[in-house]
Amino acid sequence: MGRLSRCPELGHLRHCPLFESDFEQVTWSGEPAGRVTVGVVASSPLLPLPDLLVLARPLPPEPPGHHQDLQLLGLLPLSCVRLSLRRHHRHQLRARLPTGRTFYLRLLAPRGQRQRLFGCWVRLLGLLQSPGLGGDPETHPGEEVVPQ
Repeated sequence: MGRLSRCPELGHLRHCPLFESDFEQVTWSGEPAGRVTVGVVASSPLLPLPDLLVLARPLPPEPPGHHQDLQLLGLLPLSCVRLSLRRHHRHQLRARLPTGRTFYLRLLAPRGQRQRLFGCWVRLLGLLQSPGLGGDPETHPGEEVVPQ
């Protein structure tokens, strides 16, 4: 079980399969701007793919024995969020919210696991952006697109 599954705000979704990773939010130029945990989850076991994006941030350290180490920031339908590959070689994703606000996320993972884990995110983006499942992502100059 990952850290997101310990967020009580997720309710019944805490028991659903959840794919999550820690990311560092970065500015457009790549400067660090904070940590965030990103996850995708299916709101129903009948769905073939995840349909919700979960965002959480780390909480300050709590006393020993306290298990909630993340604060839920948002639970958004993936149909409203545009997730795309920003820079593969820097392990960066781009998330554009319905408000138009864009976040750039760099994967945080141990060096030996980073490439494999980022590959999983890239494959997931490809599935989510398949025709009929999410459409084509918007692209901007200097950004990569997940191969279809």
